[in-house]
Formats: sequence, structure tokens, C-alpha cells
Amino acid sequence: MLTSKEIIERTGISRATLNNYIASGLIARPRVLPPGPEHGAAPRIGYFPDETIERIETIQRLKREGWSIMRIAKHFTGRPETAAPASAASTAEAPADGAAERTRIEAPAAPAPTSTVPAPAPAAARNLGAAGLALTPADAGQPAYLVNEGFGVLWMNEPAASSALSPMAHRPAAGNVFRHLLALDEARGRDALLRFHLEAARSRGLPAAQLLDGLDADASASMQALYRQIPRPAALPLVAQSVLPAAGTMPARRIHAVHFHEGVLFAVGEAPDEPAGAAPHTKAAPPSLTPVAVLVAVLQDAADLWVRLSAEEYFELLNEVGVELDAIFRAYQGRPGRPVGEALVCYFLPQPQGSYLWNAIAAAHRAREAMRQVSQRWRVRKGWDLELRINVGIDEGQDWLGSLGLPGQSDLRVLGDAADRATHLSRCSRMGAILLTRNLVGKLTRDERQQLTYGVPRLEGTHGEAPLLFTFARLGDLAGAGAAPAAVADVAVAELLALHASATHSHGGSR
Repeated sequence: MLTSKEIIERTGISRATLNNYIASGLIARPRVLPPGPEHGAAPRIGYFPDETIERIETIQRLKREGWSIMRIAKHFTGRPETAAPASAASTAEAPADGAAERTRIEAPAAPAPTSTVPAPAPAAARNLGAAGLALTPADAGQPAYLVNEGFGVLWMNEPAASSALSPMAHRPAAGNVFRHLLALDEARGRDALLRFHLEAARSRGLPAAQLLDGLDADASASMQALYRQIPRPAALPLVAQSVLPAAGTMPARRIHAVHFHEGVLFAVGEAPDEPAGAAPHTKAAPPSLTPVAVLVAVLQDAADLWVRLSAEEYFELLNEVGVELDAIFRAYQGRPGRPVGEALVCYFLPQPQGSYLWNAIAAAHRAREAMRQVSQRWRVRKGWDLELRINVGIDEGQDWLGSLGLPGQSDLRVLGDAADRATHLSRCSRMGAILLTRNLVGKLTRDERQQLTYGVPRLEGTHGEAPLLFTFARLGDLAGAGAAPAAVADVAVAELLALHASATHSHGGSR
């Protein structure tokens, strides 16, 4: 029996690659057993069969011979398409899988264990489906392909390789995606596709040299000039989309870019036709300056969860958290904004009845309780002792409220100091804390403040000592040296410790 550490050392693969092989069913899941004395404080250790080394060496050999991960999986499960490539020419016809760090999108060979609580429907997949795409990439009828941080192609599904809608049709599943796009005719929407992919790269803050490595001098110069014209957004969007206009024989297409840790997943589908006689889209209302409370919730240690879970489970977890919190935010009259990575954003605006400031605090408190239930379900499901938490920041102010996006598909956005501070508070929060600004607490009514218990830890006290109640501290002091940006380091904040809601605040904050 071998541990994962021993397998990594003997085969030279990374832990992420090992996790991908497990998720895709290429190697058996480890048998979890109590640790030995040599494993220190580890709660449990996963052990693999000795033949795992030989299996990984076979996988690596087939990859070098041009086999795709999907084809290798079919080979091991005894399905068709098991013959090795006969020549270099036949190898070129099958999408190459040359990336050592492949992120799996296909479903695992065996279903993962489930808890007794049914998982909610994935919110992200539902939203994309409403826009005309069903984003289940391995089995989807729409073309989908994955690129890494250098925008090298890692994977594509069968429609991406063959569909006339796909910009990657009849291209290898390897190499720089921009080289593939530059080879397209203008009639296939080359310029619009190039700009959309560059916008996705710009959103991630990637340097042009990293993206355009290997292009000839003229192509690289023109692409760099275009890249410089694209402004970098203030925050990384989880999902971006654009409509590629019809050109020549090519119909109008809608393309999505889904951002996650390891790269970007692109999916393309035919854009639905406008209904006959449909009224033209009206111009969006201009932004307005309005009082608002902004709540930002961030899943703690999301990068560590990405390593622990398969790609399917990771997205399932994020969707489950999103569904739970979205229901709570709406119950408290919040208006969800566009998610940013693992962060969920909600805006609370003045209402004819009830306190929007109280609603934001009560929603955060309920969300923390709901997250404990989500954590318990996943502890039962995975058999781990990890506690899932969301870190929350809330602030209020006069910010700009408006809509961003395509007509009919726009998202509510709040831009201003309150939104920025709430974002920084959520990033500085740890261990599931809800951080509130002094300005927010000060604008509550006296009755509302009496229903809150808040405070700060004793920065110079001993571990476990009771916090200082009804006191604020500088964000920079709570977050630790260098954790809080200079612009917000002096903001006075406190942690919400408890909420004692009266009957007047028992339902959505209405009185």
C-alpha cells in the first residue's frame, strides 16, 4: 500500500494531477485508514494499491503517444477506441493531451457518496441554461474547451472538435488558443472571438507576454496593441458572456467564459433568435446615487478546497452554498449582485417598511448558521473534520447603483466606497467572522443596537480570552500586518458575535 506522498515522489506527478486521475476514474480512490506514528497529527491517511504506480506510468506513456484523457479512460474501462495510434498522422487526428496539469471536467467513473440531504440544483448551470447553454461540458451538445493560465488548450469536448459553431473545430486540443483563433477566417467571427478571449485574460490580470508566447512578431504586436486597449475590470467575474454577430454562413452565437482557479472554460452555442415583432431593447436606466448596505461573503480557504475536491464536487459545493445564501438574501429583501469567484455579493436598499441596515446584518447572521449546516452535510459526505466557513464583510454608504451587461441580461452593480470596504472586510475576515464597520452600527436605531452583541478580540491577551465587547478596532490591527490595504487599514470595525432578534425583526426585518 502506498500513500499519496509516495506516489507523487515515485512518479513525479503533482498532487493536482493525482486528484484529477482519481476524479476521472483513471486510478482507484484511496482507502482511508488511521495514520501511523510516522504521520504525525494527520487525522487519517489515504492508501493506494501498489499497482497504482504502474497504472500512472501507463497513463503517462499513452499521453506521450497522443492519447486524450477521455480515450485513456475508455481504454481502462474496456470501452471501444482502445487501439493505440498507428502513426504520427493518426495521432494528429485525435486531440492531443499534452498538459501535465489537466483539470477534469468529465464526470467520475463511479458516483461520489452522497449525504441524506439532496443537493440543490446547481445555480450556475441553471443560469447558463436560461441563456441558451447547458454547461455540462463532457456531455453537452454545445462546444466547450478549457485553457490554462497561459491560454494553452487543455481539453475540449467532441462538439468543440467537430461542430461548425466551434472556433476550435478540426484543431488539436493543445497549443496556444490565440494561434488557433488567428487561423480563422473573418467570416467565422475571428476578431470578435479574439477580443472576447483577450477580455477573459485581462480579467485575470495575465501579462501579454505569457499569452502570446510563440506567435510570430506581426501577430504578437497587433495582439498586444489590442490587449492594451481592453480595460481591466475592478473584480474578476465568475461568468462572462458575449454575443458573436452572424457573419457569412455563420449564425449568431453566444459564448461564455467561466473562470476558476486553474483556468477558463469557454462554451459556445447558437444565440436564440429574437421573437418576431419583438420590441427593441430599451436603454438601461442611468446609474443613481443611493443609500445602500453591501454584504460580501467569501468561502474560506477556497484554494485548499479546490485541491481536496474533484472539479465536479468543487463546483457542486459552490453551487450549494450559492443556493442557500441566495434564498436567505432574498428573504431579507436583498438584491444579489453578480458573484465574483468564490465571493457572493448582495445589496440591501431602503424599503418602504423595515430597516435595510438591519436586514443586511440579520441576513449575514442567518447565512452563517446555514453555512454550518452545509458544512455538516459535507463532513458526513466526505468523512473529514474540515469546517466550511464563509467570511463576511458589511458596510453602508452612498454608492452608485446601476446595471452592467448586455441589454436584457444585465446585472445589478453597486460601485463606490461602501462596496469596496465590504469587499476588503470579507477578505480580512477569518474563521467565519462577520465584520461590521462602526459607521454601519452607528446608523442603527437604539433598539437595533441593543439586539446586537459585537466586539473585538483582545489583541494582546492570551489565547481563548474573552473578547472586548461593544468595542471597535482598526481593520489593520485585526487583520494582521500587511493583510489590510492602506486605504482601509484605519477603518473602525467589530465582529458580530451574536444577534438577539425581537419579534419586530423576526421576518425579513419588517416592523
